[in-house]
Amino acid sequence: MRRWNPSSPRALALPLVLWSIAFLGGLVVLVSGVVGDWSAEEARAERTFQARQFALSGIAMGLNPAIKTGDPLLRSGEPEGEGFEVKISNEAGKINPNFWLAQNNRDVFVRLFEGWGTEEELSEAAIDGLIDWIDGDDFQTLHGAESAEYAAMGRQGFPANRPLVHVREMEAVLGLDTVLAAREDWREHFTTWHNGKINLQYANEPVLTALGQLTPRQCAALFELRAGPDAVEGNDDDVRFESIDDTATVIGASGVQLEALENFFDVSGSVRRIESTGFCYGTKHRIVVIVPEDGGGAIMSWEER
Repeated sequence: MRRWNPSSPRALALPLVLWSIAFLGGLVVLVSGVVGDWSAEEARAERTFQARQFALSGIAMGLNPAIKTGDPLLRSGEPEGEGFEVKISNEAGKINPNFWLAQNNRDVFVRLFEGWGTEEELSEAAIDGLIDWIDGDDFQTLHGAESAEYAAMGRQGFPANRPLVHVREMEAVLGLDTVLAAREDWREHFTTWHNGKINLQYANEPVLTALGQLTPRQCAALFELRAGPDAVEGNDDDVRFESIDDTATVIGASGVQLEALENFFDVSGSVRRIESTGFCYGTKHRIVVIVPEDGGGAIMSWEER
């Protein structure tokens, strides 16, 4: 009988074979995982690309000045599958901080922040911080922040000392950032594209109640009036306001309400905002474009998220 010799070539071959099998098995698992991840990433990239293409299609629709809110062409497909959805609104119904601070008007911000429930101390710091961001000097307002305060926070090169270019800059303003962080929808209240008073034709309820001191019932009456017979705002049958006084009379606004409406609102100005969301089987891509209402001239802003 031949005895087992652990040092013989045949004895050494078995562990090597077993090791090779284990190694190849691990390699297969590894490669399968890498290929699976690569395939999933490629699928995500393809869906992202398709979602952006659908969003671009929606922007093309929204750029046509003949297309109004409620037009069926502003929606295509279903969110669970492929397609796009477009929302058209107007920047003229928002507050332009550059315009109001150029008028040395703090009251518009005081009233807005008060309507948000902001404490007076935080409100004053937010307004002064915004003034220091926009003015062209390095003189600090009472509650504001200039270069030394930003440097102490590790933010060299701030404040900008110029008017806001885009509302997203407001999040970088010391003092104002705290107030905005407590208000998720704060961007819906501000613009840098409409340079003038707030157009009563497009203002939303929080702005109307805070600045115009209108009641919710008066706001509802105003929205019903301006929507016209089809009860949909933003299309051709909307009632166009001729003056603040006439509109105030219709909704029953007088006294301090009328004074507030005349101070902060008018009935002119129009800047179209197009928000197009493309979707492809769970993946979304959003594009926001700002253009003149008549569709003429260059695109004022293009933002993708």
